[in-house]
Amino acid sequence: DELRARALSTPTGARLSAEDDARLAGGGPPHRAAKLRLFGRPESDVRVTLYRDHAAWCPYCQKVWLQLELKQVPYRVELINMRSYGDKPADFLRKVPGGLLPAIELDGELHTESLLIMQLLERAFPEAPALLPKDGATLERANALLKLERQLFGLWCQLTFRPGLSAAAGFERALDEVEAALAHTEGPWLLGGERPSLVDLQYVSHVERMAASVPYWKGLVVRGRTRPDGGGPRWPALERWFEAFEAMPAYLATKSDWYTHVKDIPPQYGDGVPAGEHAQYQASIDGEGGAWRLPLRAIGDSEQLADVLQPGWAQLEPGAAHEAAHRLIANHAPVTRFALRGAGRAGAKRFQAPLADPYAQPAEGEIEADVDALLRHVAGWLLDDAPTPDDSAFAADVRAGDAAGREATAACARYLRDRVGVPRDMSYPAARQLRAHLNWAIDHLCAPAS
Repeated sequence: DELRARALSTPTGARLSAEDDARLAGGGPPHRAAKLRLFGRPESDVRVTLYRDHAAWCPYCQKVWLQLELKQVPYRVELINMRSYGDKPADFLRKVPGGLLPAIELDGELHTESLLIMQLLERAFPEAPALLPKDGATLERANALLKLERQLFGLWCQLTFRPGLSAAAGFERALDEVEAALAHTEGPWLLGGERPSLVDLQYVSHVERMAASVPYWKGLVVRGRTRPDGGGPRWPALERWFEAFEAMPAYLATKSDWYTHVKDIPPQYGDGVPAGEHAQYQASIDGEGGAWRLPLRAIGDSEQLADVLQPGWAQLEPGAAHEAAHRLIANHAPVTRFALRGAGRAGAKRFQAPLADPYAQPAEGEIEADVDALLRHVAGWLLDDAPTPDDSAFAADVRAGDAAGREATAACARYLRDRVGVPRDMSYPAARQLRAHLNWAIDHLCAPAS
């Protein structure tokens, strides 16, 4: 229809459409939707099937996913729910009775446990870029750093999931040790060299989540934090390490935004316990205080804490509104039905993740046309990419019903807004645009009738 044609006529829409087509043949850049990755090789060369989470969030899946991309090992992907998000397929449970993710099939043989999988892939594909050291001294350093990563992880758990801030000093001392290890090498990586090692991959999947969660629950800043004397970053080598990852398309394809992290951490690890001066960070990450309100400033110019302390996204910002429009239009029917759950009935079977309800029943009736119209307007506004939308026709299309009908439609928009996931659905800059445009529609639906 007209919206689809408009989306494809934009440079971003044309690029994304071409990439979608390339993915079907195993090509294109790294992307969470890729089901086949060939790296220019014939499909007959595929020996690996990766089973990873449908939400593109699992940290243990992320490191294996990154390894396959960096080594350019041809592989297929099968998407499986994390247990807290829905039932796992019976055929997968027959292969992996415990349902563990990630899992791989290599030459028809199944393997689980992420670190063991990564070591296995290094042995199975030695001709690809080696990500595991072979000399004794570097291997010894790698093992020491892996032990430090476990210490850091344990201290993060103590800090995040227990009351108070008593573990904060120990957590920061462990970060100091990581900083010293990074400063010890030439270049950004923990073991030196031109590319990340398995040690870097082991760290990044959890340190990324630490950087999101400790401001949200404890008011402690990891990224963008300055030294007490104001003389530069608190952990400069750690910043360089993150920036080196963020220069890699493979990493950006797996990277979540902070909102996605703080909503996905509790079902997997437990509830974070708030303490300290966390409220301002929590509010911004949750989209309050203008974080998800139009007009949006460019990420690099934004004063919102969720943007200031979440660097690495500015390179994906050009065309972000058109990216959001493209994804919304390309999936219009399923997205509309998903949003209708906001005014429907909760599923009889519930799961630990509070935002997951795979058995919910979407609302039916007149509201279907209202939600369809709302999402078409949102897509059109995104394509216009104006500081604030031209909503002159919105009231006639969506607000014609009574107050109860408008509120039900707004509930559907909120339901969708709160469940936009990164990278599952789109990049953070695009998600930021979609969330803000949905809020614009919600505000107009809930405004007093003139």
